[in-house]
Amino acid sequence: MKHAGIKKQQGVVLIWALAILLVLTFLGLSSVKKANMGTKIAGNSMASMMVFQGAESALGKISNNNFVNEASKLPAGQKYSVPQAVLPNEPVSGGNIKSKATVMSMNPAACPITNSANSTGTTCLIYKLEVESRLQGTGAKTEHIKGVAIIAAPANAYSN
Repeated sequence: MKHAGIKKQQGVVLIWALAILLVLTFLGLSSVKKANMGTKIAGNSMASMMVFQGAESALGKISNNNFVNEASKLPAGQKYSVPQAVLPNEPVSGGNIKSKATVMSMNPAACPITNSANSTGTTCLIYKLEVESRLQGTGAKTEHIKGVAIIAAPANAYSN
């Protein structure tokens, strides 16, 4: 008994199906890699913002006169290290934000203030505040610098 209607199959459909499956697999893998890269970028951006806010918070804490007064006792150019207990140690998702800070007295300079109440010989005491914040467990780090100028009383100022 012979079947006259059945031709010998060549397997072309199987090869085409495997080729299409291979292309779909590559498309799926590339989209997963792209999604993972987007997640990493978002995580790095978040870590960067957290250390930025940590540094700004630390600058706010050391911008008071207590640390400027301590730095004024040192020779110009020598840094006063702010005690670690004063600086924020903030737990965040992914680690802790740790900060280090220094205050340095610079050489006195002419004040950039020009109004009729100030004489032309007014000098300013200038201080440089530096903060470095890091997010532990990541490579996120930032450094912020702030300048503070305090008007110095003239040597011939009247005092009671």
